[in-house]
Amino acid sequence: MNLQANYYKNLIEYINANKIPFIRLILYIFIASIFYKFMQSYSPLGIKWTSYHNERLIHAIRNIFENLQLTLMGHTSWDDPISVREHLQKNIGIIYIQPITTYIFPAFLYKLFGKVQFLSFGNIIDYLFIILTGLFVAEVGLRSISIRNNIESIFYSITIFSLFITSPWTYRMMLAPWYEVGFLGFYILSIYLFIKKKVIGGLFFQSLAFLVHWLWGILIFFFVTTLTLVSLKIKNNLKYQYLPLGLQTKKGFVIYAISCITPLFIHFIQILLVNINGISTSNGSALYRIGINSISNIHHGGLIGAFQFLGGNRFSVCFNSDNINQLNQLQKNISIFNCSLSLTSLVFISLLSILGLSLVLNNNINNKWILLPISWSFLFFNFVFQQSFAVHLQGHSYIFAVLFSIGFTYLIKYLFEFLKLSNVVSKILMIPLIFGVIINLIRVCFLTGING
Repeated sequence: MNLQANYYKNLIEYINANKIPFIRLILYIFIASIFYKFMQSYSPLGIKWTSYHNERLIHAIRNIFENLQLTLMGHTSWDDPISVREHLQKNIGIIYIQPITTYIFPAFLYKLFGKVQFLSFGNIIDYLFIILTGLFVAEVGLRSISIRNNIESIFYSITIFSLFITSPWTYRMMLAPWYEVGFLGFYILSIYLFIKKKVIGGLFFQSLAFLVHWLWGILIFFFVTTLTLVSLKIKNNLKYQYLPLGLQTKKGFVIYAISCITPLFIHFIQILLVNINGISTSNGSALYRIGINSISNIHHGGLIGAFQFLGGNRFSVCFNSDNINQLNQLQKNISIFNCSLSLTSLVFISLLSILGLSLVLNNNINNKWILLPISWSFLFFNFVFQQSFAVHLQGHSYIFAVLFSIGFTYLIKYLFEFLKLSNVVSKILMIPLIFGVIINLIRVCFLTGING
């Protein structure tokens, strides 16, 4: 009895000492639960995995167990295991390979519970991972926008979390997760740990993030190291400020570089093994992803095509949905008009969020290391890999959900401070603004098609 009493006493003391973070945690869970329940009931696609994602996932998991030659190279494939085996043994056809990293845990669950049970609850694990990602986005966002007191921390944290979790960029990852889900989750966790000065944990999860998605890793590593080396060369006062907290020294720079290079080196070893073994892949080349490999590449829409993500969906969804074909001409015109307005509204809001993000980076110099590397990497990815970004809008744009939620929240905060409104008045005015944006986000989520 004494042990039980001591346990509850310690629990109560812990909650009192961490009252505000605990309140935020409860609110995060509550908001996510309400949103998921709502989307399950009202969204046309619900919240379950799409059928094509189910198929890809099962193929990837089966290939891990059935084609060990590919597994030992650190890869798996979305193709049927039989066709993969024929290619490996008889060099028949080509296969589409994927890094094995994010499929290891699902493969364990698949082996433990079997196909039917795994597919029935597997998506729940993804939801929980996305919720955790949103939680750390909100907590990192609080540090980025310089909150002054506990009341503000609660108000702005749930705003950032709500914008992140309800955005169409996040919603699509519930239906068919991409590698960006694993990358962003581990990367934002590493940032949070660096903020808390847990350097070893931060380095571990950053390396894991780069192992999940090597291209984002290269871009972030290139940006941070280039700025650091330039700062050292010109001997200004910036020096190591773009490195995470706890690593802003010469020794820290070396440790940071090693932690980045190691997962990238592992990836290139995997690619080298594939080439040595003569495996023919159907993965697109760099020039194809950029969009300048051939005039016959019909998927390249230039910069405007690459920036479709600003609307949360392609405008083509307003003209090609199944529902619109069942309407008369007047109803079709109304549907197209209002659908286009919904996407245009989000384009405008997204541009405002970018303005807010610029203000965050400009007004919080000591915190630039938090958001600037991922912001630059997203910009680079979007500007250079135009064809890939336009075609795979539903995957790559997930990163923008972070920049959007933090940037737009700070813009509203900055605007009210600029107008010198009181805290009470500014919060009251902010409530309908945020609700209006969230309603628009959900409307765009509803427009999401089977392939995003």
